[in-house]
Amino acid sequence: MKYFRIFMIFALLLLVGGQLEAQIDRSKKPAPGPAPKASFPDFYETTLDNGLKVFVITNAAQPVVTFRVLIKSGSEYDGDVSGIASSVTDLLTSGTSSRTSLQFAQEADALGLSIGAGAADDQMSISGSGLKKNMDKLLTLMTDAMYNPTFPQDELDKQKKQSLSGLRTVKRSPDEVMSRMQITVGYAPHPYSHFGTEEDVEKISRDALVAFHKSYFIPNNASLAIVGDVTPKEILPIVKKYFGSWKKGTPPVDNFPKPERITGHSVHLVDLGKTQTQTSITVQATGMERSNPDYIAAGLMNSIIGGGFSGRLFANLREKHGFTYGAYSSMESRKSAGLWQATADVRRIATDSAFTQILLEMNRLRDEKVDEETIDMHKQYAAGRFLLGLESPSNIASMVQNIDLYGLPKDYYKTYVAKMMNVSADDVQKLAKKYLTPDNVAFLAVGDASVIKEPLSVLGEVHMYDTDMNPVSATKTYEVDIDGPTLLEKHIEAMGGHAAFAKQKSRITEGDVTISFGPATAEGMFKEIAMAPNKKYQLVTLSVDMGGGSQILEIEEWVNGQKAWSRQPMQPLVEVEGDDLAQTLEDEQFNSVVRWKELGYEPTVTEKKEMNGRVVYVLNLKKKHGTDELFIDAENFLLAAESASKDTPNGLISVMKTFGDYQQVDGVMLPFSLTVESTGMTQKATITSYKHNTEIDDAQFEPKK
Repeated sequence: MKYFRIFMIFALLLLVGGQLEAQIDRSKKPAPGPAPKASFPDFYETTLDNGLKVFVITNAAQPVVTFRVLIKSGSEYDGDVSGIASSVTDLLTSGTSSRTSLQFAQEADALGLSIGAGAADDQMSISGSGLKKNMDKLLTLMTDAMYNPTFPQDELDKQKKQSLSGLRTVKRSPDEVMSRMQITVGYAPHPYSHFGTEEDVEKISRDALVAFHKSYFIPNNASLAIVGDVTPKEILPIVKKYFGSWKKGTPPVDNFPKPERITGHSVHLVDLGKTQTQTSITVQATGMERSNPDYIAAGLMNSIIGGGFSGRLFANLREKHGFTYGAYSSMESRKSAGLWQATADVRRIATDSAFTQILLEMNRLRDEKVDEETIDMHKQYAAGRFLLGLESPSNIASMVQNIDLYGLPKDYYKTYVAKMMNVSADDVQKLAKKYLTPDNVAFLAVGDASVIKEPLSVLGEVHMYDTDMNPVSATKTYEVDIDGPTLLEKHIEAMGGHAAFAKQKSRITEGDVTISFGPATAEGMFKEIAMAPNKKYQLVTLSVDMGGGSQILEIEEWVNGQKAWSRQPMQPLVEVEGDDLAQTLEDEQFNSVVRWKELGYEPTVTEKKEMNGRVVYVLNLKKKHGTDELFIDAENFLLAAESASKDTPNGLISVMKTFGDYQQVDGVMLPFSLTVESTGMTQKATITSYKHNTEIDDAQFEPKK
């Protein structure tokens, strides 16, 4: 705000933030060790007369036996009402023709048996595990749930009530809304793009569950995997006893429409309102189906660009720019389609910048070969994670069944690690060029549209949705009904008027401040002394946690009307010179907006729009050294926000300041809360006092010798 100069030291604060980051201890990457040896177990395969595929994985070291039945149909077959498949699996153990839900649970608990079911897009499953001596009881309960579920109405009503409660929460969660938008944009018109709504839940009926179960729970649309201390010879008679009489049916036919490929650039946005100080973002490209031969090598490529702490997105968006606490990428590969996605939750003012940096990293992996050390590190991590997964009997069962479900080679997991270890730098670059397609991506954002929509329009056409992914019309437009000089005078009058401001010759402002810079935070106090016509002293004192204890840092600025100086922590005094000095002397004009005619400013109203739930005028104030953009409330004519860009040693920094909690002080309206958002930092200030016309020595505006 140009009546006072609180917090106009962005460059200095960004440099301090960089120093905070530099002082965080970061261990060096360890040298890669020898490649781990894969140990995926052998398995036996057969098919029963009714079409049920059976896999037996003998593991004498396992104290329990695990059975997993996979149904090769999932929620993609829900039809017009999403949620049928998940409701079926949720209620499988909630009552059968011979047992109530309570009886089922009591019988399982008595022997320590674990039985559960679940649904995904491509499959449904029911799993059970228990001691070998209790196999008969385990299979009795499992097959009772599979063959004879009654889907009791009271249990269904209870489940629907829980689902409705959860769905109401979803609409307030940026990450949950983003999940909806990812599949809507990435998979339409395929059923993969569907998700459950409150309307869907209300439509789910017991009859629909019974019909769905009858259609898809058939042996020739299923497989059974057994993992434990059993051999095929001893377990097959037991399998035939419990599963041999399962009646076959007509397998479903996949005739779903293919997802439309993502082409060109498009922006997709859900507005969750002004309470969102962060934006949940995704850059999304068409990916690969699960059976694609490139899948293993592409997983290594994805790890390099977005594999957590060691990924390039993390290093760029968090470490370098401080946009977020974490940035990741993933490959989502389903039976019929797939997506590549880069995701993060970023400061809302950094939304467009974060998208730009993700594109930069996509292009970098396409254009430059990765060094061998980086590739080796990611190979070691991926191999270790794969081998760790083999410790779980359920994971092993799932892997073996995936070979059948997705049509993978029989030795797929036997050769998994070896294939990954053979991936070269050339392979990574080739795959990046094939699947990281910066010219064909969708930009997805969930946040405060009043702040982020306009900057995002540069990336592509903006498509707006509500939280149920229904298209919504564009933001309401308003006709500009006032000129710049008239608006500025109304603003001055709302703030207290020329006469009140004319009485002020100086102002001392004090307050508390919290600064967030990436993972680092600092708290402290600030004091600013300003005097007409353009003198200023500012001191910011911060307490910073350096890991080994807190440290006090001070940042100072002096402007004496002709010269200017600054001092940042652990740095010598710097005198501002040249164009920077001219800019500073103009910026520090006391109560400059009130003196706009005297100073030769040219005000122009460029638009009238909604911002943070209010209608504002956008006023460009052209000065000798640049233009300030002011957002003036169209109802009370107070300053709601101010936007500017500033050159710093870290590059061009975009800054958005928002003002609130206006109170009258000595006849003028002044804000007592201030938030400053830049692409790498958020600063929040609470003003504790304003004092006008106190006696101030001119020596205050020059550094001590």
